[in-house]
Amino acid sequence: MSKPSAWAITAQQMAKKIVAEQTRVRLMIGFDAAVIAAHETLQLGPGRAAAFANAYHEALDDLAELYLQDYQDKEMEYGKGKRDEVIRKILGEANFVPYDQLYGGTYLDELGRIRALETAEAGKKES
Repeated sequence: MSKPSAWAITAQQMAKKIVAEQTRVRLMIGFDAAVIAAHETLQLGPGRAAAFANAYHEALDDLAELYLQDYQDKEMEYGKGKRDEVIRKILGEANFVPYDQLYGGTYLDELGRIRALETAEAGKKES
């Protein structure tokens, strides 16, 4: 298998940067929306809003860590199950939407693409 050209490597790096920036912006918009909704619903002042913001970031980190720990499981059964357990407890059965119904296969499809790229890159390094 031939080595990728410098142009192909640069294009791949640029694509990764674009995706990372889009993800960062989406997370920031989601955070802004969560703070606004929490304030409007709960009338949070600056102190409680700061506590909410800290809790939001901790929960985001916890979910990311949960999914990273479950990375080797192609179906992410443990991570999805733990997420569903917590969300069901918070929202109650009437308002709960399971992970698979909410996200469908989108996240798992993306995870599959990432795994395929990692496998291909590892194969190139061994060659």
